[in-house]
Amino acid sequence: MATNTVNGVLTCADGTNIPLKAELAEGTESGLTTDTVYTITAQNIGDYGLGKVVTSGLVTSDNGISYAYILRQGLVAALIPVGLKGVAFQASPLCAPIKLQAGDILRVMNSTAASRLASFSYYTSAGVSRIATVTVSGGATNELVDLQTGNSLGDTVQGQIIVKGFITSVDGSKVETAGAYVVNAKGNVVGSVPMVSPIQMQPTFQTFRIPVNLNFKAQFLTNA
Repeated sequence: MATNTVNGVLTCADGTNIPLKAELAEGTESGLTTDTVYTITAQNIGDYGLGKVVTSGLVTSDNGISYAYILRQGLVAALIPVGLKGVAFQASPLCAPIKLQAGDILRVMNSTAASRLASFSYYTSAGVSRIATVTVSGGATNELVDLQTGNSLGDTVQGQIIVKGFITSVDGSKVETAGAYVVNAKGNVVGSVPMVSPIQMQPTFQTFRIPVNLNFKAQFLTNA
């Protein structure tokens, strides 16, 4: 498996920046640390920027990227914008500012260009950040399930409203729905989220108002 230079920057409310850079294997979620050219030693973001409030950011890789997030005490604490080098054009605002704590780690899925991993990074009205994923292998109805628990959307954020998010996927014309649909317990569509290939353009957070209750799912149809 190839190793790529993954880099990025986190912008803080006080005007400072946290530079990021590490050699990460493709196809494996890994931790992204600070750039040693500017920070002397490779440090996790919580240790380097303790107490700083991150307001925007961007993580970029060479061939494919699916998601990035700040991991805090085993949970997704904040979603970080992602893109490919030469395609990504700006550091984007986070769904909500986050004050860094000791132990915070930036996690990144540095994918291959051919990876059919789709991921749904979303933020709810209750201030909850989550990521749902699925790896497509053929024509099917593909359900995006929680990255950390494997649970459905309804089991993960029951009673909440999705207000921001984006979905990354390289499947393009293989997708036969208008992005991913959020369907209720009866299979009726209650919301939809466009899918963006990071190879072609930078994903950015879109605004939604999608209610989620028990037995709701996020899914999309592929033809191959």
